[in-house]
Parts: sequence; C-alpha cells; structure tokens
Amino acid sequence: MQELFIAARFGMVGLAATATHIGIVWSLIAHLDAPPLLANLAAFLLAFSISFTGNYLWTFSAPGSPGRAVLRFFLIAAAAFAANNILLLALLSSGLLSPPRAAVVSAAIVPGISFIASRLWGFKPPR
Repeated sequence: MQELFIAARFGMVGLAATATHIGIVWSLIAHLDAPPLLANLAAFLLAFSISFTGNYLWTFSAPGSPGRAVLRFFLIAAAAFAANNILLLALLSSGLLSPPRAAVVSAAIVPGISFIASRLWGFKPPR
C-alpha cells in the first residue's frame, strides 16, 4: 500500500512537471517561434526543478543528502531527456506531427522511465 502512495505522489509531481514542460515548450515554439530543441531544453530545466523539489521533499520524504539525491536525479532526468530528444528528432524528421505536437508526444513519455529509476536508485536512502 505504501508503494501505491509513493507512486501516486510521484505521479502528481510528475503531472505538474510534465504540464509545465509541455506548456513551456508549446508556448516557446508556437508563440515565440523558438527552435524546438532549444525550447525543449528550457522547458526541461524548469520542469526538472519542479520535479526534484516535489519528489525530494514530498514523494520520497527527503531521503538522505539533497546533494546526492539531486545528482542522481539529474542523471536520471538527463538520460530521460536524451531519450525525449531522440524521440523528438525522430518525430520531427518523420513529418507526421507539427513541431508543437511532436514536442508534446516526446515529453509525455519521460515520466514512466523517471519513476522506475527514481524509486530504485535516485531517491534510495543510503544504508
């Protein structure tokens, strides 16, 4: 039952971070004509700060050193961001979706990868 609560909290934080990511990337591309990969980077950095803070303080209840946790979570987020960009590039190259829609699709995949890695390693308290 405790795992369900942790997953639910991670999901709520993830929804807030993902909504922020999607809103920022969409706005930068659609309204400011920003290059999609640059817009995606800016959105990722803001979403990362929301995600780390929410997960460290609320989801996983400050498990150990914040420096250790932020480093691990950044590595997880960076790997997920790389996967996100690879997918974004593939979607943009395919021409199947407009750039804003391609960015939304690629950003929506990251949370599942991040939860598993965060639970098993990123926010695991030291022994």
